[in-house]
Amino acid sequence: MNRAARRASLEAEIDQWRHLVWYVVNRIRPRLPVSVSEDELFSAGMFGLMKACRSYDPDRGAEFKTYAYHRVRGAIGDELRRLDYLPRSLRDRAKAEGRDAPSILAIPTDEDGNESLAAPTASSEVETHDMIEVLTKEIEALPEKMRLVMELYYQKSLNMREIGEQMHLTESRVSQIHSNARTRLRKAMERK
Repeated sequence: MNRAARRASLEAEIDQWRHLVWYVVNRIRPRLPVSVSEDELFSAGMFGLMKACRSYDPDRGAEFKTYAYHRVRGAIGDELRRLDYLPRSLRDRAKAEGRDAPSILAIPTDEDGNESLAAPTASSEVETHDMIEVLTKEIEALPEKMRLVMELYYQKSLNMREIGEQMHLTESRVSQIHSNARTRLRKAMERK
């Protein structure tokens, strides 16, 4: 099978099993904080599905659905661990002590527990402005497709399917481009 035919076959197989990714996302999503994006989970799951399609061996006796389910779930788990800023040992210790681990993001409260949205300090505003400026330059330095996907997703609020239709790409390819762009930006920001 030539490369183009293999690619078309792979994309058709990935598209056929997208519902499995949504199934896994919908089972995991209710147990996660609201700060975790459903699209990020779906993107990670699609990456797992692509890997499953490439590496599946029917001679091993497992059905593709079972194999893909575990690869999708594993990819989503990997993404969640990557997004988690706390080490696993700290989460395990908090759980053993019967308390919640610190949340990723919380609204500041005063001593009475009332929400307190105090004005940020001048230095934090400068840091935020500097970070936005650096991030903007890094986005502009991305290859054209990555830059366009980021713009459509974050500025135009299109979902992966809509972006795919607009760019004439499959949803899984858009998801892959989005993941690659985020990885590049994260690495670039770590160097700054």
